[in-house]
Amino acid sequence: MTVELVNSANGRKLRMSARAFGKLLHLARFNGWLPEKIPHDWPSKSWGTEIILPHVGQYMPGPVSKEDAAGLLRALIRANATGEVALDGSLQFASQALVQMARDGSFEVRFDAGKGFGSPVLAGAATA
Repeated sequence: MTVELVNSANGRKLRMSARAFGKLLHLARFNGWLPEKIPHDWPSKSWGTEIILPHVGQYMPGPVSKEDAAGLLRALIRANATGEVALDGSLQFASQALVQMARDGSFEVRFDAGKGFGSPVLAGAATA
């Protein structure tokens, strides 16, 4: 599944996998981001997608405020500086793109219409 991040103020759009987006939010949380829409008790530092996605579901889809984006930006810069993003090479490009999106301020997270809208993991339902 793909998510689309849209900044309506400047028209910037970014697409990335829901998996990469979830992992970046998870990594940001462990680097000081205190998300507005997610409880601050996280299950573990596991990178397992099936563990991460239910905890970031409030952002998939949904708005990210200017203040939330600023905190996300600081945490992602910290994660990039410490090399944590480099642990998963597939996240490096996605991380830099999300840093730029967060730098621009508030944005909207949408499911990419071309890739489908449903996912039982994101909806919080049990998977078979």
